[in-house]
Amino acid sequence: MTKGRWILAGLVIAVVGFATVQGLRPKPPPPAEVTTSLAKKGTVTRVVTAAGHLQARETVKVSSNVTGDLLSLSVKEGDHVMRGQVLGQIDKRLYETQVSQYRGTVASARAQIAQIDVAIEQDKRDLGRVKRLVDERLASTSDLDKATTQLKVDEGRLASQKELVAQSIGQLDTALYNLSRATLTAPIDGTILELSHKVGERIRGSDFSEDVVLLMGGLADMEVKAEVGEHEVVAVHGGDEAAVDIDAIPDKQFKGHVVAVGKNAQIKNPGTDAEVTTFFVRVGLDVPPEGALPGMSSAVSISTATHDNVVMIPIQAVTSREAKKKEQKAAPREGEIKVADATTTTGTSGTNGGYGKDDPPTKAATGKPKPVKVVFVVDKDGVTQMREVQTGIASRTDVEVLSGIAEGETVVDGPYRTLARELQEGQKVKPQKPGQGAGDKGPQGGRS
Repeated sequence: MTKGRWILAGLVIAVVGFATVQGLRPKPPPPAEVTTSLAKKGTVTRVVTAAGHLQARETVKVSSNVTGDLLSLSVKEGDHVMRGQVLGQIDKRLYETQVSQYRGTVASARAQIAQIDVAIEQDKRDLGRVKRLVDERLASTSDLDKATTQLKVDEGRLASQKELVAQSIGQLDTALYNLSRATLTAPIDGTILELSHKVGERIRGSDFSEDVVLLMGGLADMEVKAEVGEHEVVAVHGGDEAAVDIDAIPDKQFKGHVVAVGKNAQIKNPGTDAEVTTFFVRVGLDVPPEGALPGMSSAVSISTATHDNVVMIPIQAVTSREAKKKEQKAAPREGEIKVADATTTTGTSGTNGGYGKDDPPTKAATGKPKPVKVVFVVDKDGVTQMREVQTGIASRTDVEVLSGIAEGETVVDGPYRTLARELQEGQKVKPQKPGQGAGDKGPQGGRS
């Protein structure tokens, strides 16, 4: 083989070897495709949402404590009535008879008082005559005593009869009250919501059990009675502004405010894994919606806190990772004396593995490292930096950042799978243009 062929063969072998080495050399992974947002200053409003039902703020059960047949009903469901308007009539003949009877008793007792008054006047005249006869020694002292005693007896009869008159008047007032209860009247201005009895049915009035004839309420003042979870109700206060959505009126949203926050817990499925604790919150509507009726399904969004001019980022940009491990000094070898440092002596015997008593624990109850909230920041070279952040209140789309992020920095906010599992510190990323697909987006929002 000639010298030229040897040179050609060597060149071929060198090229092939170089190509093989380049092919076997590991290539850096391609940049991860992500979506990004800028940290900016703005207003964040924390919103508590809950479901409930519409109801009249004032609801009254109309009943009677007298017994009798229902003779008439002058209203029907949906009628608007004014306070004092007659709604129905219970048979009142028995109570009219009692009123007449007690009126006769009062009249008779008063007539007896008049008779006793005449008798007392006669006793006074007789006593005067007996005194004169005794002075003239024409009558004995016993006659004087009898006349005096008779006067006192008649005066006692008068006092007793006056008490009987008062007692009869009380019985008459009771009979008149029972007679008035036989006529059903509206206690408030409102709307008839439900009729519980029909004409001809027996009303069984009692002071111990209520026999409701009809239900009425003031639809001019409506409210939503919603159930709020125990973790959220602590942020709700009376007077908080709210927005109300009514399922039956989908195209409108109504303004309202918190009227009252219940203090009695509603516990469902107690003692089980499905136990849920809620509290009733009443949200009054500022303007009663036209066509809304009690019982309609509704949803309330209560604004519990608003922070202005704060740094905020999309809520999905906040994820969780294990806290970065701090550099630890090598342990002293056997036989060496460790000199205590003034900056590390305090709190080194605590239960948190060398942290002071004011430091937060870095391990969960299971013994595993406790995750912390982090945000991935993209620098000018397209490389991510994982930063631990402290967050404040959150709205449905944004979260307030108290520390860790500055205004104007670029943060990664998706896709969900990449952000929650795959993305690591120092990884190269490729921000996507708005509207460009990025595979599995996953959940891009929610509430913290």
